[in-house]
Amino acid sequence: MWCPWLLTVLALGLTLLGVGHIARVLPSRATGNDFAHYYISGRLLLADADLYSTPLQPEYERWGFRYTHPIPTATNPPLLVTFFAPFARLSPAAAFWAWVVLEIFSLGYVLVLTGWLVGNRLSLPARCLVCGAVIASAPVYWHFFFSQSQLLITAILLLAYACLRTGRPMTACLAVTTATGLKLFPVMLLPWFLWRSSREWKTRWKCVATSLVWGVVLVLASGLKHWQQFYTQGLKVVKDWILWQRHFNFTVPSFVKNMAWLFHGFDPEWNELHAWANIGVVIGLSLIVFAYAICWKNGRENIDMDFESEFCLLSAVMLAGISEAWGHYFVLLIFPAAIAMARVAHRLTSRSIIMLAASLLMLNLMGDWRSPWMEFVVSYLPLYGVLLLGAFFVAEILNSRRTAAPATTSVLPPS
Repeated sequence: MWCPWLLTVLALGLTLLGVGHIARVLPSRATGNDFAHYYISGRLLLADADLYSTPLQPEYERWGFRYTHPIPTATNPPLLVTFFAPFARLSPAAAFWAWVVLEIFSLGYVLVLTGWLVGNRLSLPARCLVCGAVIASAPVYWHFFFSQSQLLITAILLLAYACLRTGRPMTACLAVTTATGLKLFPVMLLPWFLWRSSREWKTRWKCVATSLVWGVVLVLASGLKHWQQFYTQGLKVVKDWILWQRHFNFTVPSFVKNMAWLFHGFDPEWNELHAWANIGVVIGLSLIVFAYAICWKNGRENIDMDFESEFCLLSAVMLAGISEAWGHYFVLLIFPAAIAMARVAHRLTSRSIIMLAASLLMLNLMGDWRSPWMEFVVSYLPLYGVLLLGAFFVAEILNSRRTAAPATTSVLPPS
């Protein structure tokens, strides 16, 4: 019922708005985090220095970066540092723009693959509108603002899903294992990929063995010693950083910890802070287990299962349930949001329209409100949005035992 030309104009307007918003801030980010953190970690690796105990502040000053956050030492997994090492061979300015090109390529690949997977469930103008909305979204802006790696992770995970749907489960599991080595949290999706790789246990065990072997290869290639140091030193810095953060970490564990902390006036000397942080972690993991239980119920009978809704649900719940999911992590929801739009367009109901519209709106309201009463009313709106998006896919799973309108293309687009 929508005019195609109107959708096209709106898509173009959103694209120009998003590109302009990002382009205006990019030059000033060449000397800031998180690019600076990546670059210095890469330089330390190339110099064969102690990666996780070398103080960062002198290195920031040495390379002309702004040291703005009290993170004393490197915190990224060794595989991500190894991946960034070729960029660190360049000058800081050249490395920054090379990294931006990789971010743009990753975003483009995610949009192309999302369009292919959505197929003809959305018209071409509607798919262009989705692309424009993604480019203008808050998660994409913050991703480029912090020069992050989540778009790369999103591209790898979406490729894994496409491989699973086209009968290449081992390739899918290899991709998820690689993403796990780069950023750790995708491990939450690995059991689903192993489980849905086949109905036959023989194939499942082959995928398990392949993932384990590939994981060992990645650990050895990026340095077993570095992984040991990361476990004993790097993760400790990450845990401390998460513990004291009150803003921009939109997860259930963060919400639980900060809710308890709020009732004690955010007193830094409060003795129960660590305990409540652990309680939040348990609740977050319980949420992920609950989502897996829904998926198991969906597929316990030998019938066609809604793989698409399961993947989208687990992607959303993973972000809500892990300990750390800053605003730029939410680029992982590009595909689930597109699928939700396609399903709502296919089956227009007032409930689904309101639910999806509210979810997408809240996912883009990433404010940094400091007044105590707004800590949870406003600052956690993206968390409410991701939970609402998860609820949408729970409803999809429970209301349907088959994949809605599967994609018509049977092969992957060119790499």
